[in-house]
Amino acid sequence: MNSSAQGQQPSNASRPPPGDGGYSGEVRLAWIEFLNTLPPAARILDMSIGNHVPALIAAELAAAPGRDWRIDAIDPAGAEADHQSKHGQPLAERIVFHAGATFARLPFEDASFDAVCGHHAIEFTDTGKALTEVHRVLKPGGDAQFTLHHADSPLLRAARLSHREADLVFAQTKAFRRLHKLVTMSQIIPDTTERATNDVRNAIRTLKRGLQVAQQQGGGRVLTVALDAIQKLLAARREAKPDAAGLAVDRAEAELRASVRRLADMVSHARADADMRLVEQAAADLGFTQIERAVQLHAGTEPMAWQLLVHRP
Repeated sequence: MNSSAQGQQPSNASRPPPGDGGYSGEVRLAWIEFLNTLPPAARILDMSIGNHVPALIAAELAAAPGRDWRIDAIDPAGAEADHQSKHGQPLAERIVFHAGATFARLPFEDASFDAVCGHHAIEFTDTGKALTEVHRVLKPGGDAQFTLHHADSPLLRAARLSHREADLVFAQTKAFRRLHKLVTMSQIIPDTTERATNDVRNAIRTLKRGLQVAQQQGGGRVLTVALDAIQKLLAARREAKPDAAGLAVDRAEAELRASVRRLADMVSHARADADMRLVEQAAADLGFTQIERAVQLHAGTEPMAWQLLVHRP
């Protein structure tokens, strides 16, 4: 693999504070190690989803003397990069974004890039097609590195717990539906209002009991968010008209459901060891060599992600 710049390290002054911009720790070090192997005039493609960790780190490292890196980034979801941190905006300005481009057909000529990166991305698509395109756009002698969600990571364990909590919120207690019924009542009818109020109270009690159990298992995120939203919506109900209160309940439910769907998507696409062997075989069949797989560890002990490196001869 490329080694012309190996050993160069960015100064401490160029590093964002840990956690700022969405990348730090083991994740950051893994990308620094890979990117520091690239030649001074490298062209880099980031195939990621979300805040484009590799592209942001590459933009930061590109400021080193003697480097003239060109950085492109694609995101099928149409996202660009993390603009939320004070470092995200200036770094993002050094990246050319191709929002909406797909992994199955990259909008670049053959042999365009010295390196391709992907942070939690190719596992969410047809990995074989994505690797085919990576092979096409890489220059001979180019390298690619990807991180993929590890099926046994703490993040995935938490996501599975959250999925079970969501079932309690949406299916078993129907907490938001019951709340919607209560807050949209335009007239106070004693028996009906009392039943609706009791339904909401019972749902809240059940969610609180579920939260205690979930926290003992290391979870509780979805239940905490749901309970907090319900309490706030109940408090706001006193000053809102029924229709407006109902819309507020619907928005809160939709936001939580969307969050749970993202977690479920992550769980369904996380890779176990056997899955990664298939990915390695697909890479080998395409002609990649020097295929290396390692486990990124969280705090040096628990698996956090798979790291896959491939080389185009």
